[in-house]
Amino acid sequence: MNLICRSLHALLAAVALMAFHDTAGAADKYVGRCDVVFEGDSTLHAFTGDITNVPMTVLCETNGSGEALLSTRIEIGPRQLTTHHAKRDANMYKMFQSDRFPKLIAVVTNAPLAAANLSPSSASTNAGTLPVQLTFCGITKEVRATTINPQLLAEALEFELETEVSLNDFKLKPPSVLLGTISVRDRVKVKAHVKLQKEPP
Repeated sequence: MNLICRSLHALLAAVALMAFHDTAGAADKYVGRCDVVFEGDSTLHAFTGDITNVPMTVLCETNGSGEALLSTRIEIGPRQLTTHHAKRDANMYKMFQSDRFPKLIAVVTNAPLAAANLSPSSASTNAGTLPVQLTFCGITKEVRATTINPQLLAEALEFELETEVSLNDFKLKPPSVLLGTISVRDRVKVKAHVKLQKEPP
């Protein structure tokens, strides 16, 4: 009888351990695209720019505590950005030193899904937060992005993201004109519309 009990106990322990590993390693994969708009200002006038149809892959992994965590990495070339004004674009590419630094990088690592308020199973009117690490010209800084307007879609995530970027934080120096009388302000607003579809397991 003791042998049977010990064997049963060992079997139950093994099943529990396997279930834990399955939960801890569970991951959902979402693929899709985002459209990004950035808004700046200068001593002369405001300006806008964009980059559209940026491919995205987001992993939503569940850790051992049952917490869902988001991770993604996006790389774009500075010359993919445009303000739809040739001279202004040329100055922007010069500022980003696109010949030396061919990629602008945005990374999200193990960000709590609950804090982002993006779960498609529960509507929320409250804004969420998402920590994003940005790397421009070899300098990495973290910004706190706000997530708003999540859409309740089956097997999908759709939301908007907003943040502000300081050019000074990345030692970015936009060219000035007319002996410095016209210059770009330090803060640039960034807005993104993200739409992702869950891939089948």
